[in-house]
Amino acid sequence: MAEDSEFKRRRFLQATGAAALTASVAGCSSDGGDATATDSGDGGDGSDGGDGGDDGTATPESFDGLDAYPYSANETDVQSAIEVMEEAGYGPDNTFELDWLQYTSPTWLEMANTIRSRLQQAHIEMNISEASFSELLSTTEQGDHEAYTLGWIADYPAPQNFLQLINPQNTVYDAEGTTPNGARLFWSEDAMVDSSVTQYMEDGYSMITSNPGTSDEAQQARDDAVPMMEEALWESAALIPLYSSVTESMWYDYVDFNPAGGMGPSRAKTNNSVNAIEGRDRLSGTSATLSTLDPVASGDTASGAKIMNMFDAPLNYFNGEAQVSNLLVEDYELSDDLTTYTFTLKEGVQFHEDYGEVTAADMVYSLRRLAESSNSSNSSFLTGDLNVVREENDNGEVVPESMAIEQTGDYEFTMELEEPFAFALEIMAYSAFSAVPEGIVGDIEGYEGEMGYEEFSLNNPIGSGPFQFVEWNSGNGGNFTYDTFDDYHGEPASFDGIDLQILTDTNAIFNRFINGNADTGGVPTSQYDPDLVSIEETQGAQELGTYGPVEENDVTYQYARTPTINTFYVGFNLEEVPQPVREAMAYVINREQFVQEVFLSRGSPSYHLTPAPIYPGGGETYRSHWQGN
Repeated sequence: MAEDSEFKRRRFLQATGAAALTASVAGCSSDGGDATATDSGDGGDGSDGGDGGDDGTATPESFDGLDAYPYSANETDVQSAIEVMEEAGYGPDNTFELDWLQYTSPTWLEMANTIRSRLQQAHIEMNISEASFSELLSTTEQGDHEAYTLGWIADYPAPQNFLQLINPQNTVYDAEGTTPNGARLFWSEDAMVDSSVTQYMEDGYSMITSNPGTSDEAQQARDDAVPMMEEALWESAALIPLYSSVTESMWYDYVDFNPAGGMGPSRAKTNNSVNAIEGRDRLSGTSATLSTLDPVASGDTASGAKIMNMFDAPLNYFNGEAQVSNLLVEDYELSDDLTTYTFTLKEGVQFHEDYGEVTAADMVYSLRRLAESSNSSNSSFLTGDLNVVREENDNGEVVPESMAIEQTGDYEFTMELEEPFAFALEIMAYSAFSAVPEGIVGDIEGYEGEMGYEEFSLNNPIGSGPFQFVEWNSGNGGNFTYDTFDDYHGEPASFDGIDLQILTDTNAIFNRFINGNADTGGVPTSQYDPDLVSIEETQGAQELGTYGPVEENDVTYQYARTPTINTFYVGFNLEEVPQPVREAMAYVINREQFVQEVFLSRGSPSYHLTPAPIYPGGGETYRSHWQGN
C-alpha cells in the first residue's frame, strides 16, 4: 500500500478506536459446549391472565434503564420465578406449556433438563426438542418456535456486530421487503414487550447507526449505546445470554497443525491451519450438517467453513487471527473523507474449472448479488453495517444496479459509503463478500445465469479458494469432499484434499476421532476430563499442550485452547412467549453453576450479549455494569 494510504488507514483506526480492539464461521453457531473443533399462549394457557397487559407484559412507567442485572445473578432463584408467574395469574391449575428447541447436544440437553425441573416449580411445563443445526435455523426463521438455543461468533470485532442481533427490526423474519439476519425473536408490533422498552432498544441502536463517524464524540455515542441496549435486553428478557466459549482443538502427532486464532476455525482456511500430514495424502475430518455453498446465503458455521475453503473474499482473517489482511485485494486507498474505497485486485487469480481470471467485473457482480439477490441472507452487511450509497424502492429493497460499487478498471473497483465506518475492511473479510464468476447464476437483474441456482449452491460452487468442490451428500451420515486447487494464487495446501464425514452426535464425532478416522477433532463435554489437560506453552491468549492419555486408546493428543469472541444464548419468539415466562427462565438460570458443572469450565458466564473482550472499557467495565458497581 502506498505510504499516504497507509497513513490514512492508521489515522482512521486511531480516530475510531478500532486499533485498540483485540479479539479472542462466523455468525450463528451451535457448538454450545460440545465443540469438537471440526470444520465446526393463548388465554387457555394463561398468557392473558393476572395483572399484565393485553399482551401478557407488565405496564411500567416509561423505561429508562437499569442499574444492574435484575434476575438474581449467581443464584438459582426459583422463588422469584414462582412469584413473577403467580403475579401474572399462573398457578397449579393454570400452567404455561413452553417448547424448547435446541441443537442436538448432550451437554445442552443436561442443562435443559435442569432448567425444566426448576421451571416446573414455577408453573411452566417445558417440552424439549432437539434438531440438527440446519433444521434449527429453518424452524426458527419460519417462527415455528417458542424458546431456542443458539450462539453468535463475531463477524468483526465490534459491539455492533452482536447488538444488531437484537435490533427489533432485524428480528422479524416474516416481514415483507426485509432480509434479516438477527436473532429469531420476532420483536414485532405483536411482540409481548412493553413499548417503552422497545423504543429504548431502538433508540440505542439508532445511536450506533446514526454516529458512524470517526470523531471522539461519535465513538462515545456508540459506546454509550451498548449498555442502553443491554439494559433493554435485560428488561425485556427477550434473549438470555448464557456463556462465552473457548475453542479447543486436538490433533494427532503426525499432523503439523496451526490452531486458528480468536475469530475461530470457521474463519481459517485449512491450507493455513494444516501445514503437513506425515504419511498421508489427504486430511480426514468431521463436519456438522450444512445448508448451502453459496457465499451470500450462508448463515451457519458449517456452511461458512466450506465456503471459506472454496472461495476467497477481498480480505481475510489469516488463520482466524483478529488482524485483517489482504487476500484478493493487492492494494486499497481511502478518500480524505473516509467514505470511498478504491480496491486494486491481484492479477492472475484463477477461478476453479475453466472460469478464468478473477476481475473487478466479477467482484462487482458478486457484491451486487450480496445486496440484490433474493437468495442473499447477508445483504445487511452492505445496506446496514457498511451503508453503501444506493437507491431503495418502497419496500426497502435495493434498486438493481444502484449500489455505489463500480468497476473502474480491469482489476479496480470503488465502493462509496454514506458515512465513514470503522470496520469496513473487517466486514469485507467475511465470506459473504467472496468472488464468484460474473453471471454464474441469474438471480439479479441483467443476468440469465450460466447454471441454475440449485446447481451452483448445492452441486457446483465455483470460487477461487484453495480447495475445489468434489462431492456433497447431505444429512447426518453423509460426506463432503474437496480437492486441493493446484492453481491457487496463495500458498496451496501440502496435501491432496479433504474428506469429511457429516455427523450430528457429538459422541459419534469424538469416537470417529479417537478411532483414527479423523486427523483433527475435539472432545465433547460429556467425555471431557480437565485433569487430562496439560498446558505447556502460552502464545498470547492461546494455550498449547496435550490432552490425554485418553482411556479408550491410551493416546495423548496435541491440544490447543483459544478464547473466541462469541456468546451462546436462549432466545424467545416474542409473539408467542409472555414476559413472565421469559423472566422466570432468567431467574432459574444460574450461569456460574452451568459453566462449572455442565460445561466443565470450558468458557465464562455471560451477562451481556456483547462479549467482554469487545465491551466498551473491556472486561472490568463489563463486570461493573452487570454487577451495578
